[in-house]
Amino acid sequence: MRSCRQRLCTAALISLLPLLVTIRVEAAVGSDPLDAPAAMIDAGVSAPVIGVAQVGGTLVSVGPRGLIQRSDDGGRSWQQVPSPVSSDLVQVRFSDERNGWIVGHDSVLLHTSDGGDSWQIQLDGRRLLALLQGWYGQRAEAGDAIADDMLREIGMAMTTSATPDVMAAPFLDVLFDGRGHGFVVGAFGMILHSQDAGATWEPWIERTDNDRRMHLYGLAERQGVFYVAGEQGLLMRLEPQAGRFVALQVPYGGTFFGVRALDGLLLVHGLRGNLFASRDDGQQWRKVETGLESSLVSLVEQGSKLVVVSQDGQMVAVNSNTLAVTSLQPVRVGEIYAASLSSAADDKLVVALFSGARVVAIAKAD
Repeated sequence: MRSCRQRLCTAALISLLPLLVTIRVEAAVGSDPLDAPAAMIDAGVSAPVIGVAQVGGTLVSVGPRGLIQRSDDGGRSWQQVPSPVSSDLVQVRFSDERNGWIVGHDSVLLHTSDGGDSWQIQLDGRRLLALLQGWYGQRAEAGDAIADDMLREIGMAMTTSATPDVMAAPFLDVLFDGRGHGFVVGAFGMILHSQDAGATWEPWIERTDNDRRMHLYGLAERQGVFYVAGEQGLLMRLEPQAGRFVALQVPYGGTFFGVRALDGLLLVHGLRGNLFASRDDGQQWRKVETGLESSLVSLVEQGSKLVVVSQDGQMVAVNSNTLAVTSLQPVRVGEIYAASLSSAADDKLVVALFSGARVVAIAKAD
């Protein structure tokens, strides 16, 4: 593990995320983002957005300095929601219309049980450090050599932390199934498992084929089986009986930012327009020729199609049955960090931008 509690300006944060995860923005001089609620911004100001998700008829977006917003009109207007932290937030997910989670820097994990009206801290860097030290410390005292190695690894990471009591590795994704089983993943191989919708967590760092501690960017789940995508071609699948994540061999060595698991179809996407598909749960792969050259940031389901959105605003539609690719009109709105189907119309997307969230049309190219 390496420290990622570095300070860069907000503009640098937005231009690099989600591709870089080694930065941190202070909420204010002399304050700690874990102790300071997010400042309320002027309703007329468009704030940067990093992640966006749809839940029922509502959209929820997140961004720097603890920003949480929601829209009830398909993304045309947004209202800020109080946030208990001012750490940078990068991803939001919902398991149903009531329960959702937000992850971000300083190992922040927020939870809502009321559809996004209010958010509470489930984890942060202080709680994470205490969890890791307690979990591995108890096992090390009982003679577990692996736990002893993990304690040394954690200790080395903390020697470079700007705050002695905070494990500041960013959380980058979180996902739960319908039973409340789930994982949170992040930078430097961080991964935790919960069986009670996030009330308690168990470290799984050493229970992955990720000895080099590659960043873990994305999660997917299908019928109780979870997948994790990460740096340098890393894609792992949960083996429930073994209780660990095992690596799948994908014919690409570049970074993957996301993975999707559908009925009979596994997809993984990443740098330079790379999209790979498997019909046999990762045993064999086919490269989907998207024709896109920049990083793929989102795969958005639209009926039997997946709308593939790249960082530079190029889009294609991929038929989930045939994998045929249809060119779509690009959206020239600036660098895109994430996308979601609009809750107002099936032919609209909401994209996350430095200038805020924007509604764009899904239309075939001329």
